[in-house]
Amino acid sequence: MADNGYGSIENSADFNLRVYQIRPEFKTATGGSGAVAVEGRIELKDPKRYVPFPIVNEFTRTRVLTGSDFDLESLQKAPDGTLWFGEEFGPFLLHTSATGKLLQAPIPLPDVDKPGLEVRAPQNPFSEESSALRVMNAFRADARRNGNVKPVIFSPSFQLLKDGNPANDVESRTAPPAGSGLKAASSEIFDVASLQSAGFPVVPYTINDTPTMQALLKLGVKGIISDRSDLLLDAVSKYDANGDGEVGDYLGADGLIDINKFDAQGHRGSRNLRPENTLPAMEAGLDNLMTTLETDTGVTKDGTLVLNHDPYVQATKCRRADGTAYVPEQDILIKNLTLAQVQSQYICDKLFRGATQLNDRSLSPVAVAFAKQEKLADPYAMPTAQQLFDFADFYTEWYRNGPGKSTAGADKKWKNAARVHFNVETKVNPRTDKDTLGNVYRNRTIEAKAFADELGALIESNDLEDRADVQSFDFRTLLEIQHEYPDIQTVYLFGDFPSFADQKIAGSDDGTNLQPQGGDNTPWLAGVRWPYRVTALAKPFRAQTSGGFEGMALTSDGKTLLPLIEKPLVGDAPGLLRINAFDIATRKYTGARYGYPLDVHGTNIGDFVMFSATKGVVIERDASQGDLNGYKTVHEVTLGAPGTTVGKALVVDLLKIDDPAGISGTSSTGDIGLGNPFAFPFTTIEDVVVLGPKRIGVLNDNNYPFSVGRHVGSKTPDDNEFVVLDLDRPLGG
Repeated sequence: MADNGYGSIENSADFNLRVYQIRPEFKTATGGSGAVAVEGRIELKDPKRYVPFPIVNEFTRTRVLTGSDFDLESLQKAPDGTLWFGEEFGPFLLHTSATGKLLQAPIPLPDVDKPGLEVRAPQNPFSEESSALRVMNAFRADARRNGNVKPVIFSPSFQLLKDGNPANDVESRTAPPAGSGLKAASSEIFDVASLQSAGFPVVPYTINDTPTMQALLKLGVKGIISDRSDLLLDAVSKYDANGDGEVGDYLGADGLIDINKFDAQGHRGSRNLRPENTLPAMEAGLDNLMTTLETDTGVTKDGTLVLNHDPYVQATKCRRADGTAYVPEQDILIKNLTLAQVQSQYICDKLFRGATQLNDRSLSPVAVAFAKQEKLADPYAMPTAQQLFDFADFYTEWYRNGPGKSTAGADKKWKNAARVHFNVETKVNPRTDKDTLGNVYRNRTIEAKAFADELGALIESNDLEDRADVQSFDFRTLLEIQHEYPDIQTVYLFGDFPSFADQKIAGSDDGTNLQPQGGDNTPWLAGVRWPYRVTALAKPFRAQTSGGFEGMALTSDGKTLLPLIEKPLVGDAPGLLRINAFDIATRKYTGARYGYPLDVHGTNIGDFVMFSATKGVVIERDASQGDLNGYKTVHEVTLGAPGTTVGKALVVDLLKIDDPAGISGTSSTGDIGLGNPFAFPFTTIEDVVVLGPKRIGVLNDNNYPFSVGRHVGSKTPDDNEFVVLDLDRPLGG
């Protein structure tokens, strides 16, 4: 049985979980080739959708399971022919048919010391801390199946990043207001290093101060979205990424930010410098050499995409062109207005973002000229998405050959504008409750599929597939883009701006986008489940990373599974592991458990099998590899009464194995542990099989192919080695 794949949850999304039937021809003193024949295999899958959390193949019919879904470490075949697996991410027990089809939901391990809780590992899928990776795996796999091979972007609120800074936490998460109906939860839920090592560039929003920008640059994010494009330009330009004392590592030879190294995005153009989503705001973003202009869109009654964050023409941002009164109660939905009405009746130049936000037309000469060309009533009329694309071209010519050619910095401005990217959001809200104006959320814009099709078609018609991304909090629109417009990159927005039970409480928002509605699922994530506000704050991680069910024995009567935790649980006595009894007939833990004491040199176990009613063998080891002075052993164990510690007796020291016939051979390439004595110097010795009263088989896991325990001299990856050992005494004797 292969385990999770290539060694971690991050790099194993394309590793299908399988069990192989093999027939080895062992090399012995009297002959044998040492070859291993693979005679068959089964593949684990979940076609009945028993897994209640997102898996890589979430959107497929067969739902093949992968190493980013589960980390299989132990396997037993029950008397009825079905298979039981112990795994580490939960930790869970998995039960499949003889052909690998899941027969029930993964079974968690109850924490008998903490009634009502389960033993959880840091990668547990029922915790928010590991759910982003699982959700992104599901949507990326969907993109790949439809031919979209561009990296899928993860774009979270920076306050939800695991950055160790409480000042950046979401206050409504860590201390929900009374009457909100919400429970406290951690804000440290998105691990940048983990997500990016899995292939998801992390581009957080919205960061508007220099110290936080600098902290996020050090955290290693691949981009930043900011309302202050001027501050972002300065922070990125002065950043020393490689620590050599020289700044500007994210700049190209032309002095511009290289988007392949870092994506500096002007949020809604640059809304803390100019009123948002307007041509002057976009001009400010271009003036500050942003690699990407971020914006929002809505769709008018006559099917035109316009730049606007809200479903309404909001009175807080816009005024009536004729000067008549305009109050929030009279806000009008974009979808009920024609483009002509939007652009002739409203001017969106209101200031409310602080002293740096200005609307002086003289500060935006390119926008003024473009508005005149387009016959817009004002530079602050709501522009269309097409006009945004055209404006970037107009700006390029303005500084390359036009009136701005001789101004300072013109060369950089036009070169940047000629290649600037567009990050365009579909502003759809799938909630079905009502907002503070009494409008049903889902009826405020056109439907998700039609919205996505409008934007995808517009990008394609402008040949901007390599420069325009589609982003959204509503993942239904991103699925549509991935299916119908596979050349366009998708950006997944994550945020928790909760809608409180009492919406009159200050801070109540619209629920974007992790908050569920009317149950345990969020309407934003296209049917994919999210464990909202379930974090280590309330359900701590007691199992260590890679510390779940490494070994799992089956009693000789075939009735009871005995999964053995690989490493001590947090809070348990140091060096003491747990064996828990699971009844196969009732499919429940019995409550019986045994203690397994590690040797003073041991750090974890590798496998556990029973060979009689009360006796079994356990692989025990330390974390060393390529060290002949390490600790690698097989012990015989004896189970007593439940609640007691097992008895232990050394069976074999795997670093000192007699090989008088020289079966293991010798090496001149720096291999270690060959000859007499023979050694098994691997970090992951993970399988033992009892072949007779005085004979066992031992196998290692080479971590495909990241372990180097044998070939120390050449540094080449380990092989999978299967050795048969004759013991000095019979087991159980």
